[in-house]
Amino acid sequence: MAEAKKSKKAEPKKSIISKSAIVKLAKKNGAERIGKDAVIKLVEQAEKFVAELTKKAIAAASHANRKSIRGEDVDFVTQ
Repeated sequence: MAEAKKSKKAEPKKSIISKSAIVKLAKKNGAERIGKDAVIKLVEQAEKFVAELTKKAIAAASHANRKSIRGEDVDFVTQ
């Protein structure tokens, strides 16, 4: 007898940046309250920003014939 397959819902992508870190940053920058939907959107955007910044810093390090990114690479790509 075949077992019935359980339907799986698509699990949300696991965030690398914590929601609590985003809430702390928002409050530190003047937000009195922040909705759950706003926290989720801010996490998504923060992760996209850091990913793009990292890619640019990797390119800068590569141009300097290095495999490791340094603070100076991040500074260079954010100027």
